[in-house]
Amino acid sequence: MCTASWLSAGGEFFFLFNRDERKIRARGLPPRRDRRDGVRYLAPIDGAAGGTWIAVNESGLLLALLNRTDEGVSPRSGALSRGSIIPTLVASPNAKSSDEGLVALDLSDCAPFRLLVRDAATGAIRAHSWNGNRLSAEELDPSAGLVCSSSLGDARVTLARTPIWKRLLAAGSPLTLEALRAFQRSHDPAPSADSVCMHRDDAETVSHVEIHLGHDRATMTYIDGPPCRHDPSAVETHELSR
Repeated sequence: MCTASWLSAGGEFFFLFNRDERKIRARGLPPRRDRRDGVRYLAPIDGAAGGTWIAVNESGLLLALLNRTDEGVSPRSGALSRGSIIPTLVASPNAKSSDEGLVALDLSDCAPFRLLVRDAATGAIRAHSWNGNRLSAEELDPSAGLVCSSSLGDARVTLARTPIWKRLLAAGSPLTLEALRAFQRSHDPAPSADSVCMHRDDAETVSHVEIHLGHDRATMTYIDGPPCRHDPSAVETHELSR
């Protein structure tokens, strides 16, 4: 249950990610600097199972994972935690290496997911999709894009949020970071299971991550809680030189 959007502008890249979870799930832990195989990276930590849903390393490789729910298929858990996938791949120097690492994993006991991978050198963005039986991949628009997921069905929330996204792109001026932030806070037409900043009786947007990839550094800003309740005391920012 998440919404990811991104923008490439003036040689810089911005990636915004709302994480939606059940209210009874343990809170995530803010980003921390860590190392894997000698490679430095930034990532928040899942408070329930460990692992993470988003990370960026010192090479500028960005990885973000969304659960996948197909219409008519009940969400299922797996012996292999989806939160372990990004930590396994985060030391990769580029997207080609992380792609190869993902293909080498045994996903047979892993619940469905989509993994977004952005290569810093080329700017290309690829979405890897695991449906529980088969792994596939597609190239996404590197200049601006949107990917949504929900335990109620990915197609449902994508259908609800895409018109808002299209109105943003058709506003008559170049897409800006502030517009992207406003989109991630959006309750259009009302706070609900379908709104970008999601609110249900049993679940809601529990955190927001913004990654800024500049020429010489990566910055990860973390909001603990829904971005619509922007509380400056709940915001943490961490930097990683590249």
